[in-house]
Amino acid sequence: METHDIVVIGGGQMGLSLCYYLGRAGADFLILDAEDSPGGAWRHGWDSLRLFSPAGYSSLPGWLMPPPEHKGYPTRDDVIDYLTRYEARYQLPVRRPVRVSSVVRTDEHLELVTESGPIAARKGAFAGGGGILR
Repeated sequence: METHDIVVIGGGQMGLSLCYYLGRAGADFLILDAEDSPGGAWRHGWDSLRLFSPAGYSSLPGWLMPPPEHKGYPTRDDVIDYLTRYEARYQLPVRRPVRVSSVVRTDEHLELVTESGPIAARKGAFAGGGGILR
């Protein structure tokens, strides 16, 4: 069974932010994301959706979001582009599309059940929506 120390469920802004720090710490981790491509929830917003603040206030750790080339706050497409480039910049190990149907605790690890087979997390799993499993 494929095994990592930490498995992060969800490759949105929270998951990417966490994995920036995991990468800096040299952790063995994997991100599983159900989407077909980067951008998290931003892919499901209206085309007219914008941030409500300047780009610099909406950055993820390690890299300021570049200001848009147009007037106003960053658009949905600006944010999706930033998140896509962020993943590439830090070479984050994102696997998609992968849906996690359940997480089962065994004596040795957490087993994440996915449609492409089980994946084990030795030290824990983090759900991008806000939960830590140990």
